Amino acid sequence: MAAFRVSTVLLCVGFAVTADRLDCNAVFLTVSSLWRPSPHGRGLADRDLELNWEASCDPTMLPDWIGLFDANPSTTEVPIPLVKINPADHTDGFFRTNVSLGRPALPGGWELGHNATPTEGDHCLPFWAASFRDEQLLHMDCLKIRPTWMWDHRLQLGSLALGGLLIPGTHNSACYKGSLTRRDTFSRYLLTQDTSVWGQLVHGIRYLDLRVGYYPPSNKTRTREHGTRFWVNHDLIRVGPLLPVLREVKEFLLKTKGEVLILDLHRFPVGFHGRPARHRRLVALLTRELGALALPVSAASAITLLRDIWDRGDNRRLIVAYGDKTVAAESTWLWGPLTQTWGNQQTPSGLRSFLQRSMDSAKQRAPALWAAMAELTPTPLDVMFNPTGSLRAMADAVNRNLTSWFRNQWWPHANIIATDFFLGNNLVDVAVAANLRKINMVES
Repeated sequence: MAAFRVSTVLLCVGFAVTADRLDCNAVFLTVSSLWRPSPHGRGLADRDLELNWEASCDPTMLPDWIGLFDANPSTTEVPIPLVKINPADHTDGFFRTNVSLGRPALPGGWELGHNATPTEGDHCLPFWAASFRDEQLLHMDCLKIRPTWMWDHRLQLGSLALGGLLIPGTHNSACYKGSLTRRDTFSRYLLTQDTSVWGQLVHGIRYLDLRVGYYPPSNKTRTREHGTRFWVNHDLIRVGPLLPVLREVKEFLLKTKGEVLILDLHRFPVGFHGRPARHRRLVALLTRELGALALPVSAASAITLLRDIWDRGDNRRLIVAYGDKTVAAESTWLWGPLTQTWGNQQTPSGLRSFLQRSMDSAKQRAPALWAAMAELTPTPLDVMFNPTGSLRAMADAVNRNLTSWFRNQWWPHANIIATDFFLGNNLVDVAVAANLRKINMVES
């Protein structure tokens, strides 16, 4: 296939929304939460790339074609596309390719444990989506990491309050496993993310939701190190140790200048009931690992501006919300339980109705830190009797809808949005764009 030549280019990077209409030429990439048998007959393939565009556009307004590329398509000679489609043939506004993102190294020096100082700003992973009419490039966007988006836009975002920000987050953030195996497919309702906590933060996530369990050591593993007894849970099932998660949060804060994070230790489902000493041990661990970076309760609230946090000069940019209000009240830097609105919905339409009510309620109340838990929830019957169901399938059913709902409708009123398999939506980009739009609302 011959390479395509770029004629006069009117190029826009990122999904564009004007005051009165959507940009029907705009495209972006997401990553599917689903898996499929490997084409080589061994193992599984996951993290397939998805092309996305605005589904509500009149088909006559759409580009002639959309392509997936592994090189920047804005060069003089456009590289041959890996995938080429006509968007008018796909009325849902997306196309799942069979090209896997894989596990590429994080660009800009943002690999965990990288010794050199990483580079600020957005960085493209090696995949681009682009739209064309005839041979003219209309719009392109790369799949990217946004490790410093708050600080990058500090001149604009400094005048926004914490409760007025749109903050992208994840649900059950540390329920993650790196390489997917066939054994993991049987744990259909356990894993909620396919990216580590470090990777989530580097991609732009700024709210982490954790459930913590306490497990006394057995006689064979008895140790004086209390940090090894705390685990991240999905309800009653432990998934991984808590300590590495805390250290990834710490390293990220130390390598950035202005990113404000919210760490929500929301529930304690195993080992804590009636055991206040175990809460004290957990607080001691949090103090040791994160206390020097935690924002005191007296220093901020939902109406505190970002610039007021930055101007403190002490690098304290972490809000730690603790799900036990009695324990939190004994600390100067543990915030009390953070409100999560939970719909307990099993269908996209049910979730949309619930979230609409949540947004309507947010319009009527004073600014506050609160999280819209924007994921579907299986019922016990789903877990027991639906062999084809999974959290991955539920995330796939709703994630692209979330992008549209918050981008086109709810961005002025939402605060924190927590999702499963967050790379399946575009809410990091939506949040950055929405926060920049909010500046005009504040200044007008």
